[in-house]
Amino acid sequence: KQWYQRRVAITAGNEEDFVTSSEYLVTVCVVVPKQGYKEWEGSYWKLADFVVPESSKRILEEGEQALYTVTMFRKTLDAFKNNAREKKFVVRDFQYSKDKINQQQNEITNLQKAKIKAYVPLIRWLKGNFSEAFVNWIHVKALRLFTESVLRYGLPATFMTAVLEPNKKSEKKLREKLQVLYSNLDKSAAEGPEMGDIPGVFMAGDYYPYVYFDINTAFVEAAREF
Repeated sequence: KQWYQRRVAITAGNEEDFVTSSEYLVTVCVVVPKQGYKEWEGSYWKLADFVVPESSKRILEEGEQALYTVTMFRKTLDAFKNNAREKKFVVRDFQYSKDKINQQQNEITNLQKAKIKAYVPLIRWLKGNFSEAFVNWIHVKALRLFTESVLRYGLPATFMTAVLEPNKKSEKKLREKLQVLYSNLDKSAAEGPEMGDIPGVFMAGDYYPYVYFDINTAFVEAAREF
């Protein structure tokens, strides 16, 4: 409710869309799902008595829903709300105020200025701390790899750790090669990776005869594009 009040005031806050100085008439906002646009536009004035024909206007559309205004006599508002609710149309109370709109627009302007001001120091801080955070993340991966390997193969810890970065097109082929190469280490994984949860093993989901953890570095490419 609060989100729509703010969005109406900032995005579609035109005074001519609302009746603001009438003792008998009132303009309300109605949230209409996308699949109900046609039904709303063809029948909104039938939802109650004393609804002003051709008074509805779509003032905001976002995602799978839109916001419409509609004007009616105040005495019929409760009946309109109840009938609209039965049709899956949600009535939102909203009072147009030019002062509040100006205040909210000033708040947005100030926030945008604060964002720009903080952007450069933030990027500088991120560049200075990313390396340490990434190293710590890899360290946690290494600890998990060691623990999982001991649980899987036992002591002494006579296993090898490697980092592989295959091309996307060759990933399936690499999986097949590794499956053949290490199938003797765990007979339970000989039939393939989808073994579900295995008691005493941290990993869930795909299961291989070798211990495997994924290191997703897609955010690095995203940062470069940004």
